[in-house]
Amino acid sequence: MQLKDKWIVGLVKPYSSVEEILIQQGFKRCGRMEVPTFQLTIQDSATRSTYLLKIPISLSPSYQDELLSKIGYPYLEKLSYMEKLRPSLTIPEPIKRAAESKLAEIADYLLSN
Repeated sequence: MQLKDKWIVGLVKPYSSVEEILIQQGFKRCGRMEVPTFQLTIQDSATRSTYLLKIPISLSPSYQDELLSKIGYPYLEKLSYMEKLRPSLTIPEPIKRAAESKLAEIADYLLSN
Protein backbone atom coordinates (compact mmCIF):
# COMPACT_ATOMS: atom_id res chain seq x y z
CA MET A 1 0.00 0.00 0.00
CA GLN A 2 1.53 3.27 -1.10
CA LEU A 3 1.37 6.09 1.44
CA LYS A 4 1.13 9.68 0.31
CA ASP A 5 3.02 11.98 2.59
CA LYS A 6 3.26 15.42 1.02
CA TRP A 7 6.10 16.51 3.31
CA ILE A 8 8.56 13.72 2.60
CA VAL A 9 8.04 12.63 -1.02
CA GLY A 10 10.44 14.32 -3.40
CA LEU A 11 12.52 15.86 -0.62
CA VAL A 12 16.17 16.21 -1.68
CA LYS A 13 18.81 16.16 1.05
CA PRO A 14 22.40 14.92 1.43
CA TYR A 15 22.34 11.14 1.62
CA SER A 16 24.46 11.08 4.79
CA SER A 17 21.85 13.19 6.63
CA VAL A 18 18.93 11.11 5.40
CA GLU A 19 20.64 7.84 6.29
CA GLU A 20 21.59 9.09 9.76
CA ILE A 21 18.06 10.28 10.58
CA LEU A 22 16.38 7.13 9.27
CA ILE A 23 18.74 4.84 11.19
CA GLN A 24 18.20 6.89 14.36
CA GLN A 25 14.47 6.39 13.86
CA GLY A 26 14.84 2.60 13.73
CA PHE A 27 15.01 2.01 9.98
CA LYS A 28 17.46 -0.41 8.39
CA ARG A 29 18.96 -0.01 4.94
CA CYS A 30 18.31 -2.81 2.48
CA GLY A 31 18.88 -3.25 -1.20
CA ARG A 32 21.88 -2.20 -3.25
CA MET A 33 23.71 1.01 -2.48
CA GLU A 34 22.75 2.36 -5.93
CA VAL A 35 19.05 2.10 -5.06
CA PRO A 36 18.73 1.95 -1.27
CA THR A 37 15.46 1.36 0.52
CA PHE A 38 15.03 1.90 4.22
CA GLN A 39 12.56 -0.26 6.10
CA LEU A 40 11.02 -0.20 9.55
CA THR A 41 9.22 -3.14 11.14
CA ILE A 42 5.86 -2.36 12.75
CA GLN A 43 4.29 -5.00 14.97
CA ASP A 44 0.51 -5.26 15.39
CA SER A 45 0.08 -6.68 18.88
CA ALA A 46 -3.66 -7.25 18.38
CA THR A 47 -3.22 -9.61 15.42
CA ARG A 48 0.43 -10.54 15.96
CA SER A 49 1.10 -9.47 12.39
CA THR A 50 4.21 -7.73 11.17
CA TYR A 51 4.27 -4.88 8.67
CA LEU A 52 7.11 -3.15 6.87
CA LEU A 53 7.21 0.57 6.25
CA LYS A 54 9.57 1.12 3.32
CA ILE A 55 11.06 4.35 2.04
CA PRO A 56 12.81 4.16 -1.35
CA ILE A 57 15.64 6.59 -2.06
CA SER A 58 17.13 7.60 -5.40
CA LEU A 59 20.69 8.86 -5.41
CA SER A 60 22.47 11.41 -7.53
CA PRO A 61 25.88 13.10 -7.21
CA SER A 62 26.02 16.78 -6.35
CA TYR A 63 28.54 19.35 -7.48
CA GLN A 64 30.38 19.02 -4.14
CA ASP A 65 31.08 15.28 -4.51
CA GLU A 66 28.40 14.42 -1.99
CA LEU A 67 25.55 12.07 -2.78
CA LEU A 68 22.11 13.64 -2.79
CA SER A 69 19.06 11.58 -2.01
CA LYS A 70 15.53 12.08 -3.27
CA ILE A 71 12.87 10.40 -1.21
CA GLY A 72 10.32 8.33 -3.08
CA TYR A 73 6.79 7.29 -2.14
CA PRO A 74 6.76 5.32 1.12
CA TYR A 75 4.76 2.13 1.18
CA LEU A 76 3.46 -0.26 3.78
CA GLU A 77 3.17 -4.02 3.37
CA LYS A 78 2.37 -7.04 5.48
CA LEU A 79 5.32 -9.33 6.13
CA SER A 80 4.18 -12.86 5.45
CA TYR A 81 4.96 -15.65 3.03
CA MET A 82 1.29 -16.05 2.17
CA GLU A 83 0.92 -12.31 1.58
CA LYS A 84 3.61 -12.48 -1.10
CA LEU A 85 1.46 -15.01 -2.94
CA ARG A 86 -1.72 -13.01 -2.46
CA PRO A 87 -1.15 -9.50 -1.10
CA SER A 88 -3.71 -8.11 1.29
CA LEU A 89 -5.28 -4.85 0.24
CA THR A 90 -6.41 -4.02 3.74
CA ILE A 91 -4.03 -2.80 6.39
CA PRO A 92 -5.52 -2.02 9.81
CA GLU A 93 -6.11 1.68 10.51
CA PRO A 94 -3.91 1.72 13.65
CA ILE A 95 -0.98 0.44 11.56
CA LYS A 96 -1.61 3.07 8.87
CA ARG A 97 -1.74 5.80 11.54
CA ALA A 98 1.49 4.54 13.14
CA ALA A 99 3.24 4.60 9.74
CA GLU A 100 1.93 8.07 8.92
CA SER A 101 3.00 9.34 12.33
CA LYS A 102 6.52 7.96 11.82
CA LEU A 103 6.69 9.60 8.38
CA ALA A 104 5.60 12.95 9.84
CA GLU A 105 8.28 12.65 12.51
CA ILE A 106 10.95 11.89 9.91
CA ALA A 107 9.78 14.80 7.76
CA ASP A 108 10.15 17.15 10.75
CA TYR A 109 13.72 16.00 11.30
CA LEU A 110 14.65 16.25 7.61
CA LEU A 111 13.06 19.66 7.14
CA SER A 112 14.83 21.07 10.21
CA ASN A 113 18.28 19.99 8.92
